[in-house]
Amino acid sequence: MRLLRKLWAYARVLPRARRNRSDLVGWMVRRPVLLGAIGSYETAVVLSSRVDTRLKALAGVKASMRAGCPF
Repeated sequence: MRLLRKLWAYARVLPRARRNRSDLVGWMVRRPVLLGAIGSYETAVVLSSRVDTRLKALAGVKASMRAGCPF
């Protein structure tokens, strides 16, 4: 049940992420190893339940800001 709620939260946010989605898809097609790495990371984040979901999302946003990631 918790897994479905987490997946639903990701599914709601994905359509709003329009800005660089085409660039990200292009990277994934050209670099299948990157696709596998990101897929396994995202799966691990969704399935981990030690930290609150909102806190994990906030940490991801903060890390991407610090790294200067446009995605």
